[in-house]
Amino acid sequence: MTATFRPYAPADEAACLEIFDSNTPPFFDPSERPDFVNFLERLPCPFFVLEQDGQVVACGGYGTQENGDIVLAWGMVRRDLHKNGLGSLLLVKRIKRILEEDPQTRIVIDTSQHSCAFFERHGFKVTGQQDNYYGPNLHRIDMLYSP
Repeated sequence: MTATFRPYAPADEAACLEIFDSNTPPFFDPSERPDFVNFLERLPCPFFVLEQDGQVVACGGYGTQENGDIVLAWGMVRRDLHKNGLGSLLLVKRIKRILEEDPQTRIVIDTSQHSCAFFERHGFKVTGQQDNYYGPNLHRIDMLYSP
């Protein structure tokens, strides 16, 4: 499987929204869609896509929090392509870029209980949890990258 990691372009918006929709539910609550649309329109931080055979199949970015931590943002893979290594590729590429910019930075994420084990396999540790944060039975799990 070969996928190209590249910066997001406005023409990718529809494909990224399709990826979001394919993961709703259980990975996202429908109420989060307007936030994602707003994010894509504002693009407040670096954001990337994975392209395979001419199609955008994954997307995700990262930004800087007020305390200086880098937070992973809106990472997702088209639902029918889960468990094919695309999520790992997207995550590793983002972490590599972040650490190239600042090897000492802290990388954090808030995700749901449905993705927590994926991030643990990649070196993230749970630091907190808030039940029903994103929606009913969709809990927020805070995690810190600890390679």
